[in-house]
Order: sequence, then C-alpha cells, then structure tokens
Amino acid sequence: MIHLIAFMDIESGLGRRIYSDETLMMSEELVWPMICALNNFVIECTKSERGLINAALEDIKIYLYSPLGESNPLRFVFFTDVFDNNEYLEMRGQSIFEILSQYISFEVFDPPVEVMNKVLKIAQYTQEFPSDDFESIFIERLKLKLRKIEDEGKILVADLFVGDIDQGKVFSLVSNEDLHEKNSVILFSELLTAFSIDSEIFVKSSLTRRERERLERMKISSLGMNEGWFLKQLAGKESDFWLVGYFFFKENFEMEISDTLNLITTELSEEIEDSISERPF
Repeated sequence: MIHLIAFMDIESGLGRRIYSDETLMMSEELVWPMICALNNFVIECTKSERGLINAALEDIKIYLYSPLGESNPLRFVFFTDVFDNNEYLEMRGQSIFEILSQYISFEVFDPPVEVMNKVLKIAQYTQEFPSDDFESIFIERLKLKLRKIEDEGKILVADLFVGDIDQGKVFSLVSNEDLHEKNSVILFSELLTAFSIDSEIFVKSSLTRRERERLERMKISSLGMNEGWFLKQLAGKESDFWLVGYFFFKENFEMEISDTLNLITTELSEEIEDSISERPF
C-alpha cells in the first residue's frame, strides 16, 4: 500500500509531496536531504551512477523511480509497505508523471483539481480480494486437490495463499507454521521483483542445513527433498492477485505438483474474475 508519493531533485535535495495517506508523521525539511545523502552514500560505496533505488526503514520501503532516466536528477519517491512490488510502483510512477509533467516545479506546485483527482485515483487504487464471497465447499474442494498429493508423500506445504502485490497476504488456503523457515510474504515480493509481474514462476532449490534439520526434527526424511516456490497471477493481467505456494517436495514430482497448483489457480481465477476492476494506469 502506498503511504506517500513525492518528486525530488536527487542532487539538490529539494522535494515536493504529491500524495499522502497521512499515516506517516515526518518532517519534509529532513526527509528529502536524508534521501539525497543516502543516494550519495550509495554512489560512493558502489561506484555506480544509479544511486539509491530501494531502502527499508523497519516496515516502510522507500522506492525511487526515474521517469526521465537515471541521468536526470528527477525522482519520484514512494513510501510504501515493504512488500509492494517495484514494477507495479514504476507503472504507477510513469502514469503519474505523464499526468503531472507540465506542473512539476519546486517553487510552486499547484496542479488543477481535475488533474490531481486523476493522480489520486492512481495513488489510492487497490483491488479487494473477494474471499467473503467464497462458499466453504469451494475452498474445501481446492484444499482436497493439494491434500491428495500430500497424502501420497509427494509434497509438504508450508504456505499456500493469495498474495496481493500491494497488500501482501490477503487469503490463506493452507499454512503449516512448523515448516516455515522463511517469511513467505517477503519472499513473494522479492520473487516478483526479480521476475515480471505477469510471469508464471516455479523455483526449486536444494535444502539448507537448517531446513534439513527442521524436517528431521519433525520425523520427516529430508532425503531427496527440494524447496519449492510457485507463483502465478490469478484472473489475468489486470489482477493484483497471485497464488503463492511455498513447499518442500520429492524429486521427480515437479510436473505433477505444478499441474495441481495450476488447476487450483484456474479454479480460483474463474471464481474472482468478475471482481477484477480495470487499473487506471
């Protein structure tokens, strides 16, 4: 969720607020010079001209987008929750820049009301996951598909949930906290940052020592086990929602697991597709 949007000159440290949901209490006299100093620090340490892109302050992420390219000092600054997807923020940033470009000024920033209304529509836009509309028999049918391959010993599900690219976890299907070695919501966001937001992702990796020890403590053999992640967008490209799976699985069953998760994705997509609103950006 976006808490604040501003534009600033990364060289001079001048900044102007565009939008705020008033949840952040901060001094603008301090924050823009702070970001400018962080940018210079990153450039000095990395010997890169890109400077600061992404920083986290506890549960808040600061993300800088360059609408005119990195050689230009103009940046759009987003203060968001830590799991907000970067590509999604850039889509918003570019749309807001196209609306505001002729009004951007560090002296007088006073766009017409109708222009700011367009900006606010983009800044405040989010989709609400319609979980309250689900019938219990529908959810149970989805869980049974997964339970079948779990009972056959092919997979151990740590987390299966619907992730929202600007709200984190919005609906849980299956969760086994004893298997949680990693923060699945944060990793969901990181995987989407690494890949396009309209990709299908199946990632597997070897178990770490800690993961093996955790499974062995649960009397589960780690022999032949891999860690797996599955991410797939629900209900088409206008959707903010993804089915996210975090699990451990036996080698050679990747295809069957992927088919099962794709089937769950299809059924969930059909259930929510009429609730997906068109993005204003």
